[in-house]
Amino acid sequence: MLRLPSKERVRLFKYITTVDIKFNPWESSSTSNRELWRRLTTKKMIASNPKAVVKADMALNISAPSISFKLVDGTNISIDDTSKMTAEDLISEINFAAVKIDNDWQMEGKALDDEEQ
Repeated sequence: MLRLPSKERVRLFKYITTVDIKFNPWESSSTSNRELWRRLTTKKMIASNPKAVVKADMALNISAPSISFKLVDGTNISIDDTSKMTAEDLISEINFAAVKIDNDWQMEGKALDDEEQ
């Protein structure tokens, strides 16, 4: 698990373009997805990346909770069954992918601000 300070998690959220969270709101196995959705839609996170789209699909017919997210470099990452994961595990997966892009871009001399222009 990748643990980062709160400020760094907020900064790394800028590398995320979309997050799709699917879960049945009445199932106990969806607790981590509900918590992830709550954390990604706080005022602080939205302010750090207002272009990011965080979509929650809550339906009674969803058999297993899942997430997928897209990064600024076009990478798509999906986790098909998150029922055995904690919200921290899910955030760690997102942060790990964002840190990889951040490191790669620093090595290339690129910055996130360059991509936005």
